[in-house]
Formats: sequence, structure tokens, C-alpha cells
Amino acid sequence: MAKKKRKTLLKFPRRMQKKLIVMFGIVALMLVGLVARLMYIEYTSGEKYEKIVLSQQEYDSQTIPYQRGDIVDSKGTVMATSIAVYNVILDCSVLTSDENYIDPTIQALVECFPELTADQLYGYVRDNPDGKYIILKKKASYEEIQPFIEMQDAENEKGKKINPNIKGVWFEKEYQREYPYGSLASAVIGFTASGNVGVNGLENYYNDKLNGINGRQYGYLNADNNFEKVIKQADNGSNVVMTIDANIQSIVETKIADFNAAYTNAYREGDAGASHIGVVIMDPNNGDVLAMANYPNFDLSNPRDLSAYYTEEELALMDDDAKMDALNTLWQNFCVTYTYEPGSTAKPFTVAAGLETGTVSTGDTYYCDGYEHVGGHDIHCVNRNGHGMQTLEQTLMNSCNDALMQMSYKIGKDNFVKYQQLFGFGQKTNIDLPGETRTDSLIFTLDNMSPTDLATNVFGQNFNTTMIQLATAYCSLVNGGKLYQPHIVKRITDENGNVIEEIKPTLLRQTVSENACETLKQYMYSTVTSGTGNTAKVDGYSMGGKTGTAQKIPRDGVNYLVSFIGFAPVEDPQLVIYCVVDEPNAEEQYHSTFAQNIVREILEEVLPYMNIYRDEATTGIHSGWDIKGEEAGALAMTDIVNTELPVEDGLTDVPNTTDQLPGNEEGADAGTAPEGDGTLPPADTGGTSDAPPAEGGENPPADNTGGSPPAEGAGDGTPADNAGDAPPADNADMPPVVTDEPVEGNGQ
Repeated sequence: MAKKKRKTLLKFPRRMQKKLIVMFGIVALMLVGLVARLMYIEYTSGEKYEKIVLSQQEYDSQTIPYQRGDIVDSKGTVMATSIAVYNVILDCSVLTSDENYIDPTIQALVECFPELTADQLYGYVRDNPDGKYIILKKKASYEEIQPFIEMQDAENEKGKKINPNIKGVWFEKEYQREYPYGSLASAVIGFTASGNVGVNGLENYYNDKLNGINGRQYGYLNADNNFEKVIKQADNGSNVVMTIDANIQSIVETKIADFNAAYTNAYREGDAGASHIGVVIMDPNNGDVLAMANYPNFDLSNPRDLSAYYTEEELALMDDDAKMDALNTLWQNFCVTYTYEPGSTAKPFTVAAGLETGTVSTGDTYYCDGYEHVGGHDIHCVNRNGHGMQTLEQTLMNSCNDALMQMSYKIGKDNFVKYQQLFGFGQKTNIDLPGETRTDSLIFTLDNMSPTDLATNVFGQNFNTTMIQLATAYCSLVNGGKLYQPHIVKRITDENGNVIEEIKPTLLRQTVSENACETLKQYMYSTVTSGTGNTAKVDGYSMGGKTGTAQKIPRDGVNYLVSFIGFAPVEDPQLVIYCVVDEPNAEEQYHSTFAQNIVREILEEVLPYMNIYRDEATTGIHSGWDIKGEEAGALAMTDIVNTELPVEDGLTDVPNTTDQLPGNEEGADAGTAPEGDGTLPPADTGGTSDAPPAEGGENPPADNTGGSPPAEGAGDGTPADNAGDAPPADNADMPPVVTDEPVEGNGQ
């Protein structure tokens, strides 16, 4: 048998082998270099190229809205919050991708959302089959959308969907602002417009703090046609914690409402209890605002509703501009945006300036003969027969303008202007609320103050202030002379309650000494216990305060603004309360008891609520009185004294010099001041006295006790002949007599 021939194996020549090894090495190095390059690109530019790739893929993007922060009161009560609502969205492109989806989906929508009709939904599918974003219902609550979600996700016992053909419907989440307490603190809180834009109040002032940053959800198909999702969560807004106490605020607003109910249609048919009412309660020891309320107010949930103040006929006659003007007026915060003449509530500041400069002392007496002759004018006191001899304390108790004018000769305009500035008159308080009005052009300066201006300014006439400005200054009179910046917010927190920012009290300056404050506290205590402020007295509590009445332009003796400012308890004041009633709906508007009654009714509830205990024996004073100061027809003490003294109608005694102020010059821009700014009502001039004049009261006082103005050229601030402000001929155009407390009815 022949031997099989063995095949010879072919071998690469050695030279070829070397070439292959070199080639393999080159390829391997190239691969290693490529991998290294890819790793380098991924490390340095991976995010950049990922975005490029994502931008080239088919994807879906959805905004994740942030939740606007809450506004809460000092004890955590939520006053403004944002709740989740949902827009019902129909994606017709999904629905029409399979005709089996159309009928089940439309049937489910009609069943779960009764306001939708089958014809309407079939119309969307027919007319816009490729539409991806059709809003079927806006701002549905979570409870409203739950039936549809449950129907869509329902499963049988085997875990399979019962309604697998319900497709193309999704829910777009957003947030809606809600105000659980309606109109409570409406001017302080404010409201939002679309896009989470604060319109006024804290919603506007702290808009950037309350707002957050939207998140976003990206969905896309990757290269393997797998659905990928990237979510960037939203950053929610911060919460704002107020100094306002909702319970105190509620008490204040309830009493304002009671006043309105009691006086609506009382004299002016169809009018509310007053044109405006404002109340501010502050902690004098740190500048916290505990309550700030005004009338008119509005429902925060429906801020554009004017039906509470206008009839349907009146609204029908308004064009858009007129309605917008009416709304802007309604939304303003009376306590910070309106200016007015303070009247006799400014007198304690004059006395404080005199005590602090040493130009007035506690032992001074003043003889009130019923008027002073200043700058060519006879400026009368309310008691035209004169209060007689008055101590410094009695000048405040009886609100004697004659005595205050005599003080002005001693104090002088240099000192007076200096202390007006120290107390903050003519300056913004910089409270953390929008729209605070400037008053620098509505107050006299050293350069333009005449003797007549000084004589009337000292008792609160011929210059303007705001409620928050005067209340802030008054706090310094009862806290030892410390002027704090007022504030509404005390801290900012995150959504979990962690403190982001603590807003501490800001001490601006020392206004007067503690000794001067103690003296004034005693004087104002006497004013409430035995003087013109007795109607505001709360039984069992030591209180101090001062009343005010101001006649409005035109000074025809018809329209008045009345007020009361007070504090309690006297030894250690825990609150200051200031109430202003603008044009009360009564035939005789000049009674400051309108404001005093509101204050008394508020404090009867607020003082016990704040755990401020009685520090005086109860006497039964004002027991059973209502918001009108009545009990079976009873009237306040200050409504019945001195009724035997007639008012001399038509007399012209307090000149109006405000047309010399920059803010009142013809054509001058009064800034942002609303209606009423620059219309400076005449001061409340005078007061009441239960005590007869001192023995020999018809005689002028001794030297250096006040009395008549010093002789011409007697010193700084002294009225001199030809000092300007000459009255019109025969007083033809001068305003009528203005009284702090008109003698008939005694409104102070």
C-alpha cells in the first residue's frame, strides 16, 4: 500500500511576520489612543456633547413649577399660601395614533369632567388630529382629577389594566394663590397677578423672597429607542413670617366693621360709617407692627371686585380707566400711603421738644385768654373764653392751643424743626411695605417757616404726616426715647421652617431723654383719666394718650378727620394704638370720641389677649358701652362738658399757610401721595377743661410764663410785625373757626 503524502504547512516568511507584528502594534496603539481620546473628551466635554446629542433626539420637555412661599402671622397662622392645581391636557396625536383609543378616552373624560361634552372632544380630534397641547380644563383641584386617574390606572386581580385604551390625557401641575382668611389684613398682605407677581403689600415687597425657581423634566428617546428622563427639581420660594398677630388683626377689623355698621347711612344717605378708617397697633419696644387695618378693604381672593362699594349702575357707567382708578384707590394702605394733618396728637412732640431743650419746664404755667395774635392773625383756642391758668400738664389734658402757641415763642423754630426731624416727621419710616408716601415737601423747614407756621405747627396744623410716621414717633415718647424703624416681617424661613434671615429691631436714634418720656407719660395718663381722652379709657388698665381733630379743606366746618393715639400700661408700655377716622358719617364729625370708642372697644379684647393684666382697680367706667359710646342713650364725658359755651360761627382764626409748601405749590408734583395728600386740614385747636380758671384767672400770668407773644425782635422764632402771611382783606377768604374740640359737643 502506497504511503500517503503529508501536506506541507505554509509559513509566513520571517520578514512577513515582522510586518504583521508591527501592523498589529500600530492598530493596538491607535485603539488605545482612541479610547484615551474618548475618555478625555468625556471627562472634559461630556456634558457639552450630551446636550448636543439630546438636542438632536426626539424628546419631551415639561416645566416643574415652584411653589411660592407662604405668608404667616407671628404665631404661624397661614395667611397666604399656594396650593397645587392641575390643567387637564389632551394630546390628540396620541389619541389618533390608534383609533381604539378615541372612544374610551372621550367617554372617560365626559364621565369624570361633566362640564366637557363628547361633541366638543370629538371636534378637537377631528379638527386638530396632530395637536399635542389642548387645554380641556384649567386649575382643577386634586380631588377633581382623581376619578379620571383612578379609572385610567384601575387594574384587575391579575394586575392588568382594566382600561388600557384610555390614552392621550395628562395633567399639568401649577400653583394657585389662596388666602384662607379672605379680607383679613388685605392691605398688608396684598395679592398676586398671573406669573406670581406681587401686586401690593408684602406680596409685592417680598416678591423675590417668596418666589422660587422652576424645575424641568426632560424626556427623550436615546439611540437604542429607549425612553430616558432627566429631572431637575424646582426650588420653592421662602416663607415670610409677619409681626402681625392674626387674632389682634381680626379684633381690630371686627371693631372697624362694627363702627361702619353703626354709622352707615347715619347722616349721609348711602355712605359707609366713614370715608376711611385706619388703626395701627405697635410694640413700642422694638418697632413690631402687631396690627394694621384700614377701611375700605377688599377680598384677597377676589381683589378686582368693586361690587361692595359701587352699585351695578355705577359700575356700568365706568370705563376701564375709571375702574382701574377705583381699584388702585381700594388697594392702597391708608396707614402708609395717605397724608393728613395730625392735629392735637402732635402736641406731645412739641412739649417733648420744649422739655428736652430746656425752653419749657414742668413748673411753667400759661394763661389762656382764648387766642393769640401771631403774624397778623388772631388764632383762637377752642374755649373762646379761655381756659385760664394752665400748668404744662393741663395744656395736654385740655388740649389748649393758646398755651402751645406761647410755648412756640420759647422753643423757637430752630429747636422745633430739629426735633421734628429727630422724630422723623417729613421722612419715610422705611417700613417694609410698598407705597409709603413722602412728606418732605409737606412740612416746613427753617428756610420757609414763618412765625405763623411755627405757631400753628406746634399744635399739629399746616404740616402733613402719615399714620405709620406718627405712630412710630409716638412709640419713642413712651419707650424711653428710642426711635425704632417699624417693620411688618420678623423672619424669612425656607419651606421646612429653617430660618434663612432674622430681621432684628433697628434702633435709629435717641429722640428725647428718659426723664422727658416719664413726664410725658404722666401727662398723657392724666389726659385719659381726667382730660379729653377719657372716652378711650379701659376699666382696670392704666392708659395714656392724646386726642386729635382736624378740619379738612375746604375749611368750611363740615368735614373732619378725628383721631386718638394711646398706650398701655403706663409703667411699662406694651402697645401703642393709633386710630384715625376720616369724615365720620355724622352731622357733627368733629368729635374725637369716634376714634376713642373704636380704641376702647379694641383694647378691651386685645389687652387680655396679650396677657396684660389689670393694674388699676375697676370702677365700672364705660361698662356696657358699645362702639358708639352709648348705653341707653348715655354719652361720653367729653361729649357733654362745656356745652354752655357757644361756637362763634364764621370767625376766621387759624390761617392756612400750606400753599407755601413745595408740595402744595400750584402745579407741584406731590409724589405718590393719593387723594387727600397736600390737603392740609386746619389743626384741632384747643380742648376742654373740667376745672375753672385759677383764682384771678382773668389776669395775665406772671412774667416768663407764656401769655402774649414777646415784643418784636425778642429772640429766635418770635413773631414780628410784617412777618408775612398777612390775612386777606377783611378776612374774606379765610377759613372758618377750627377747633380741636368744638365747644358744642366737645369733640376732643
